[in-house]
Amino acid sequence: EAHEQNFTNFAGIIPGAARDLAPVLIGAHYDSVIEAPCADDNGAAVAITLAVGEAVAQSGGLERDLLVVIFDAEEPPYYLSSAMGSNRFYEDQLDDRGVHFALISDLVGHDVNLPLDLPVSLPAGLDIAGELRPLTFATGAESHPDLPGLLTDIAIPERMKLIATLNEYVGDMSDHGIFRRNGVPYLFLSCGHWEHYHRPTDTPDRLNYRKMAAIKEYAESVCRAAAGSELPEFPETVDPIAFEASTWNSALGPLALPLASLLGVENFETRESVGIAAQTLQRFGL
Repeated sequence: EAHEQNFTNFAGIIPGAARDLAPVLIGAHYDSVIEAPCADDNGAAVAITLAVGEAVAQSGGLERDLLVVIFDAEEPPYYLSSAMGSNRFYEDQLDDRGVHFALISDLVGHDVNLPLDLPVSLPAGLDIAGELRPLTFATGAESHPDLPGLLTDIAIPERMKLIATLNEYVGDMSDHGIFRRNGVPYLFLSCGHWEHYHRPTDTPDRLNYRKMAAIKEYAESVCRAAAGSELPEFPETVDPIAFEASTWNSALGPLALPLASLLGVENFETRESVGIAAQTLQRFGL
């Protein structure tokens, strides 16, 4: 309760093989910032979260419990406040086992469209817009030293392309913040901002459902892999730059070097260059 208004988190448990272990959590917020469909923010992520839960339940569960949580009060004026639904869930509603790994998604229903006019030569016939639409961004690989290896072994489905960066480049954009602050290994998936962000035009007809299906497939694979991994406590962080660089190069393919040039770097191989590129993409509106 905040500002004389009541809020509600919805949570379900899909039992796993070892119920005494800390569970994996997959979640998304369901509140909207305005009275409008808000299909991308955040209906798409809710749909993906529920679809992963359904698939895991139908398969008989994971090696540990899966918590499927739909959070309230993520949008302003509650964003990053003590009333934020994910904060209240973690601090008041979570049981003593804690969380083994959390996967949070937000703004994952739209195509990525950058206002780019590449002043360089490209391979003939390359569809620049088509190459960029499937992009999906991830932060959190830095939250545990074993995560880059775990994620490297997970195949990226067709119709999505994964690019990983440090969370500090964009900040706690959504409900993963409470898990990051408490040292829980996590992954946050997002396609970034777009022209319909927080507008009445954020409607279901503008979503890319094939891309959403691919993100659902990927999210399920991540949850399964995390459930079967130990992810022990670790004394210090490890820079996942090698993993990040591999995602940039793999996702962009023949566009990697031209896009790097446009973003003000030679390539995506170093921490400095990835940082500059991520910050420039934000200035483009992501």
